[in-house]
Amino acid sequence: MKKKQFLGKHTGHLTGLDIFRVWAAFTILMFHSISYAGCNYGILQPFIKMGAIFMTGFFMLSGYTLFYSYQDKNFTNIKNITLFYGKRAVAILPVYYVIAMLYILLLGKETYLQNIILAPVEILGIQSMFSSLFSVSHNDGTWFISCIISCYAVFPYIHICVKQLDKKIKLLLIIIFASVLFYSPLVVEIFNTMWIYDNPFFRILEFMIGVFLASITLNIEKEYILTRILFNKIAIVIEVVVMVAGVTVAYYLNISRDNYMLYSWICLPAFSLILPGLAYTEWKYIGKSRVLAFFSKISYCFFLAQYFVWPIIGLIKINNNIICIFYIFILCTIIACIFYYCIELPSKKYFIEKLKIKELE
Repeated sequence: MKKKQFLGKHTGHLTGLDIFRVWAAFTILMFHSISYAGCNYGILQPFIKMGAIFMTGFFMLSGYTLFYSYQDKNFTNIKNITLFYGKRAVAILPVYYVIAMLYILLLGKETYLQNIILAPVEILGIQSMFSSLFSVSHNDGTWFISCIISCYAVFPYIHICVKQLDKKIKLLLIIIFASVLFYSPLVVEIFNTMWIYDNPFFRILEFMIGVFLASITLNIEKEYILTRILFNKIAIVIEVVVMVAGVTVAYYLNISRDNYMLYSWICLPAFSLILPGLAYTEWKYIGKSRVLAFFSKISYCFFLAQYFVWPIIGLIKINNNIICIFYIFILCTIIACIFYYCIELPSKKYFIEKLKIKELE
């Protein structure tokens, strides 16, 4: 009997990755709501307070999704590389530039001269190369965009290499990358160095782990016992519970609460199982959910909309915790929709038609 493959050449939409994307986006919102609005999430409060760990999940998700989307593409062709960069730029830059300008005009505290000096850095998206810029202007959020630009820049070349490596070498590289990510926060902790949270080098490593995970798991045969054990709904629930419990216990033990990357010891292995598990598992009913599809679609704008949520919530001064959380969620969704339908969607259509950006060969 011919064995079935995990995903193989399948090119359909993976609902499980949407679930992860929305889950991560909501957790980041809740994480920020504790700092900016004093929200409380009861028994989940310690875990949500460490919600910054989901940025690791975002970078791994980006690598996993990109490899899945471009698994059959040929990046030895310079035309395909150019088209890839064009599509990525159209997807993230217009919204980024508009929101950066709005922030500078409405909320920025820098002088005109400082903004002029920072302009080339902001335009090129290289602010994450300067760790000390994290607290300047909007860079406490757009560092993420800066790092993802670095990831996109190296993806075609990573793709070429991955396609030529065998499974054992890929697993070895994942172990090496993970070891670096486990070791580096210890250096920060012991020697009290500048944190590496917004460092593009370490975020690229997370991104690459996502790429390698996708390249391996897309061809795991369903008949393998280990596959059936690891990649199913029950396993996913257990992995999530263990991760939440591990982070919560570490938080109560007061283990480096400000050194988020140190929590890679918990979240990196967890995300490495959860991501392919979600991708592998069939989600018949959830897959038809328009709500999930909607929030997955606006997730990028949902993340950036938070810049404008906190000043408004601060003016309203809501005393009830539940009502405050509700208002934050609704307000962020509304602002995200405005950015998505007024900026992201029209700009994508315009530039794709104007620049004649086609599908890769």
